Amino acid sequence: MTSEEVIENIRTGRIHGSTEVVFYALDQMLEVLRRERRPDRFAQFALLVVKARPTSALLMNAVREVSKLVLDSQGEPIDAIVEKVSKKVEELKSRIRNAIEEASSIAEKRIESGDTILTASYSVFVRKSVEKALRRGKDIKVIVTESRPGGEGVRLASELAGLGCDVTLIVDSAVRFVMKNVDKVLLGSESVTANGANVNKVGSSQMALAAHEARVRVFVVTSILKFSPETLVGEIVEIPEADTQEIKSQLEQKGIKGVKVRAPLFDVTPPEYIDAIITEKGLVAPSFVIMTVRDLYGWPPKLVPLEGMLHKLSMVEGYDG
Repeated sequence: MTSEEVIENIRTGRIHGSTEVVFYALDQMLEVLRRERRPDRFAQFALLVVKARPTSALLMNAVREVSKLVLDSQGEPIDAIVEKVSKKVEELKSRIRNAIEEASSIAEKRIESGDTILTASYSVFVRKSVEKALRRGKDIKVIVTESRPGGEGVRLASELAGLGCDVTLIVDSAVRFVMKNVDKVLLGSESVTANGANVNKVGSSQMALAAHEARVRVFVVTSILKFSPETLVGEIVEIPEADTQEIKSQLEQKGIKGVKVRAPLFDVTPPEYIDAIITEKGLVAPSFVIMTVRDLYGWPPKLVPLEGMLHKLSMVEGYDG
């Protein structure tokens, strides 16, 4: 697989779930370093990776840790650097897996027998929370939106059905219609901003808005690894859009012209529509996220600018260890 194909897979959402995207990206970055044997090529590829998924705080934080390791290892034999990066990738994966287990265990306690849960897209955190509730014998129902344009909700519905869950798949526009039958909303996350807003698959914010209107509690199940330190210093989360060529082609086949098509992949749910953010460290109120980010990165934030770090690495031309 070429680097261009890898970047396209990350950019277009072909890989479902932000956690799986990070695992995929880390593996591909390690492969580039092994194959090219040059930290500058690694840095150039890593920069393309983060630009392909600018909403993912987990990806940014993971790439930052790996890139800092490579930068700090300049001058060492390339085989030693590759070995260090390999160990760092496995360490990061282990930390993420542990966060999933711990956060989902806490979330499961918020699910009661008889609950109908509404969710969107594909989130391994949400899936694991529901799975644990089912294993404890809780009688629950789950409603999942299709989650266009990627249709990730179809995969989640299929996997939950495979677990024996009573699951219903609905079109995205039916969220308000079914809300009267919903007890709780569980959402995954791409990023949690410093003010407690949640960046997730497009449609999540309207789901939270409908839940707020109906007085249904909304929980985000995620990890503190997805808290975005960049937003603490004023950076804006960039929302990418999907390729709309397929939709345009369908319109053209029907003789429809002059219609603009947009397909944003994510949206931002304001903190006032979120009751709690469930992490491996426990429940965090949206208003308290800024304090958590400050605890993690210090104040003023001790944050190494990722793009600057990668640019510095990319200038190490010809280095082959």
